[in-house]
Amino acid sequence: MMSNLNKMAKRILNEIERFEYSSFMVGTILDSDIIEREDVIRSEFKVKGGEPIKSEITKELSRLIKRTNGRTISLNRPELNILVNTLLDEIEVSSRSIFLMGKYVKNKRGINQKKQRCKQCKSEGCKKCRFSGFMRVPSVENEIHKFLIKKFNANKVKISWIGSEDRNSLVKYNGRPFFAEVSSPIKRKALFREKKMNHGIIIKSVEILRKRPIIDQGFIMKAIVNFESNLKDTKRLERIEKYFSERDISIYSMNKNKYFTRRVRSIKLKKVSGKRFTVELICEGGINIKKLVSGENEQVKPNFRKVMRIKCSVDKIAPFDIHYVKVQESEKR
Repeated sequence: MMSNLNKMAKRILNEIERFEYSSFMVGTILDSDIIEREDVIRSEFKVKGGEPIKSEITKELSRLIKRTNGRTISLNRPELNILVNTLLDEIEVSSRSIFLMGKYVKNKRGINQKKQRCKQCKSEGCKKCRFSGFMRVPSVENEIHKFLIKKFNANKVKISWIGSEDRNSLVKYNGRPFFAEVSSPIKRKALFREKKMNHGIIIKSVEILRKRPIIDQGFIMKAIVNFESNLKDTKRLERIEKYFSERDISIYSMNKNKYFTRRVRSIKLKKVSGKRFTVELICEGGINIKKLVSGENEQVKPNFRKVMRIKCSVDKIAPFDIHYVKVQESEKR
């Protein structure tokens, strides 16, 4: 067994040559017969202490690899995990996930933020969706996914969103932040510049994080909302602005079957023409803007419709545009 370690080390080095990494760890799975024979010998000769053969093999393989590639042996969060199965004569290599934070801009309306699940197979996979489980329609998620997969030569990318926008909304200026986990990357080093994607989507910035981020973070957003109302008394606009200044909003969650609270920091209403109005809205994330305006199903209280005592609805073609999203430090809500 020990005499074959040089050959095994060369096999491992060939297997991991394509990966970018600065640290690694070797693990071994030995044939149970070898371990049993070791136990018999230790018992028969009353051997106490000393390294088990499994540990010796693991350490020697690690030393041989390090001697050739000069990388660091790490037992704590290595970038590359190498598992040697002597029973099946197999080598399994896995690289540690990379965590990112980025920002995107969306300059075209009619583009979904998230990939849409296939309605025909309900994400199980069928011919219509080419067994992907998702519809073949443009989305921000799909563009970011393709970009990061290519950048890191990875198997999978999981995106965690910091809020969401309507498919007909725009995301402007510095963009909306997002987190991403890149699984099993071949490459670990990458230079990022502003990147124009398909469908008016731009990746503004990407930063590699040192550790897994806290996903459940609060955020403050500023949006310009377009809506229609029968409001004729423009003097009431100032009273409404004062009413919603630093106002806590109660929101009912259908999924969790309970209410939670978010705050509206400020609103500035402006009449555009006829029944058309715009509102500059600064608020905490988690408020459904459409329901804040329309009061639909009374899931957001108070709402524009209830306060103004008149019917309100957001513009269907251009409901609202995101001007900035600022991440807050995580806190208990």
